[in-house]
Amino acid sequence: ENDNNRHIGAFFKNRIQKPIQKMGGAVTEGAGNVVHKLAITKGEDHSNGAAKKDGPGEDEGNVDSGGEEPPIEEETTQEKKKFRMPPDDVLQKMIGIGKQKIKGVSIQDYYEVAWSEGNDCDKEPLYGPFLTSCGKNDVKVNKWESQEGGYTGEWCSEHYTQQRIVTFNFMKKTIGQSLVSVQHTQRCRLIENDRCILHMTLKMKGFPYADCFVVEVRHVASRVGENDILVEMGLHVRFLKSCLFESKIRTNTTAETTKLQMDLLALITEGCRPYAKEIARDDAEEEEDGDDEDDVEKEVDEIVEESSDIICDLPFIRFFITLGAKIFLWPFIKLDLFDPFPPTNVDEALTNVRRRVALLEKISCDGVTDVQKDKVVNEVKAIQSSLRNIEAIIS
Repeated sequence: ENDNNRHIGAFFKNRIQKPIQKMGGAVTEGAGNVVHKLAITKGEDHSNGAAKKDGPGEDEGNVDSGGEEPPIEEETTQEKKKFRMPPDDVLQKMIGIGKQKIKGVSIQDYYEVAWSEGNDCDKEPLYGPFLTSCGKNDVKVNKWESQEGGYTGEWCSEHYTQQRIVTFNFMKKTIGQSLVSVQHTQRCRLIENDRCILHMTLKMKGFPYADCFVVEVRHVASRVGENDILVEMGLHVRFLKSCLFESKIRTNTTAETTKLQMDLLALITEGCRPYAKEIARDDAEEEEDGDDEDDVEKEVDEIVEESSDIICDLPFIRFFITLGAKIFLWPFIKLDLFDPFPPTNVDEALTNVRRRVALLEKISCDGVTDVQKDKVVNEVKAIQSSLRNIEAIIS
């Protein structure tokens, strides 16, 4: 009977108490006493305020009144491995246009690959050649400059340590063909080896209403765990003066800029791969966060999985639940509800295709050999080139 009581205590501890603690909740002292009493009822000594040890097997699920130092240390280690920077405040005010997790890469390597243009490091230029490959002309990427006191963003009012100007032009189809001149004012700062923030303000001229707005684009690369980084991108169309076509300008500009930035992020991800550090398989599995969902959502998933062990341990129960769902629910579910909203123009269609191509590349490159991975990357590049050709034809 004592063994049964101890198993009951272990069940409540492993299935209920620990998941609640992981989600950040605190198990009250009264609830802890209930669990403790379940483990030490009948046949155990209460005279000294502690449960009596009466043989081997006590350490498997028994609640010890002296504290649980080893489990606490284990949770601390797991939290360290799941290190995550707080959300970027400015990025929360913008439209999220994409994100990408890059494994095994440091913040410094990311910065040197994506934004250094090979200055003061051994990396190859990336941003200038990328703009040229997108059909931009007279591309000029100036070197980063720094000054005492740093720089302050016009819109975000944040402090940055360096700044540079990027200029180029291209032909845009409006009423006929017009030459559009573009200037990117890019500002950057690194927060040790935990975060790299690149904010750019895009100003254009050469087409109607170009003087009415500017575009704010932000790349935030943050360390996740001990070995990986998560790159998030945001966009905001800022109007400098009132305009009758604000809605259309915002829609078209968002679609065009999103497409360009997604292509840039894919190129940055590819450029970082040679500098990715090999990590142990166990560490990689522990740091995998399910496509970067929130920690709370992950903990809920863990609780659901543990609950499924309780409810659906028997195969025939799973069978009847699945059968009942197919018979009573599936006929009434419209599959159209699960489809995304269809694109309304060519730009939106191309943006959707590029996102799916990027997802295809990510999924295809997982768990394959280096030779197969190179072939997949080459095929994806061919698809991206075809999409650019389609865009050039219809523009």
